[in-house]
Amino acid sequence: MSFYATVVGYIQYRSQTFLDAALDKLRYGGWLDTENQWRTDSQSEGDAHPSSVDSENLLLVVPSDLYRNLARISTSLFVGATDGVLVISSVDGCFDAWVERPLPAAAAPDPTTDAITSIEAVDLEAFAREYDLGVKRFGASTPGEYAAWQNRVLRAFHREFDPELPPHLTGLDFE
Repeated sequence: MSFYATVVGYIQYRSQTFLDAALDKLRYGGWLDTENQWRTDSQSEGDAHPSSVDSENLLLVVPSDLYRNLARISTSLFVGATDGVLVISSVDGCFDAWVERPLPAAAAPDPTTDAITSIEAVDLEAFAREYDLGVKRFGASTPGEYAAWQNRVLRAFHREFDPELPPHLTGLDFE
C-alpha cells in the first residue's frame, strides 16, 4: 500500500559519506535517478526535477512535490544531518501535516536511526481556524467542497512552514 504526501525541504550532512548514503537510499527507492533528478508521479519521464544535490555544501534539497512513500522514510534521511527541515502534509486517507528537523544526535559520528529527529505535528483543523479558513466536515459537505477546503488549508500550511532555501543556494547550479 502506498502513502502519498507532499514533501519539501533540505538536509545538510556532516560528511560526503552521509550524503552519499542518503542519495543511495533515494535512488534505491526510486525517488532519484542516477543523475540525482527527482522522480515523482506528477513528473513525466522527460520532465524531471533538476538535480537538488550540492556536494560542495553537503546539501540535499527536496523540491515541493507529491511523493509516493517518501514520508515513510523521512527520518532515515536525517542520519548524519547537521541541519535541515522537511515539511510534510498528506490527505491520503488522512488530513495530517508535520515538520521534521534533526536532533543533535543525528550528526554524531555514528548515529543510529533512533531519536535523531524532532517531529512537530500540526493540527490542521486548529491551523485552519487560526488562519480563518473555517472547518469543513466530510459528511456535512460535498466531497468536492471538502477537498477544496483541504487544498486551501494545505496551501496555507505550506506557505507558513515551507523553508527558504539556505542563502548560499541562491543562483547555484546543482551538479
